[in-house]
Amino acid sequence: MKSFALLSISFSLLALPMASGFVNTNLRTPSISRADALFEQRPDFEFSFEIPKKGIADIGTAEVKLPPVLENSELVVVRYDLPFGLSAEPDSTMGQIVVTKDGKPDGEKVGDILRQTTYWRGKNPGLFDVSKNADNFDLVVQALVTNDLSIADEIVLVFERPL
Repeated sequence: MKSFALLSISFSLLALPMASGFVNTNLRTPSISRADALFEQRPDFEFSFEIPKKGIADIGTAEVKLPPVLENSELVVVRYDLPFGLSAEPDSTMGQIVVTKDGKPDGEKVGDILRQTTYWRGKNPGLFDVSKNADNFDLVVQALVTNDLSIADEIVLVFERPL
């Protein structure tokens, strides 16, 4: 199992093809086996957040709709100033990227699932669906490191926390 501690994000990699822009996603993660009835009973998470600024320019607000992958959970949206640290690794049992070490006091906790992160393709922001790409950990890391100080001062991470 690969793991990483992203301690300093001060470079960017060439962006591989990833989801572009801030779009509502309606994707169900097939790696979590759940009865179809559960999806019908549990509504999608709906939330919004301010997109990290590009220099001094305001970009706007992301409106997001995200289906849960856990039966009983809540979403936690965390903002970090760059550079930041994150300890997470693929969990083959869940088919997701799972936090292995608590972050800042109001941030991620051990066992949280990393669902989404902001990413940058050049100077254009986007929302990268980590759950959809959890089977390609290198791609997830590449999306994380596009959050570069030369473009923005912050990163936004979305976690699903089991209750």
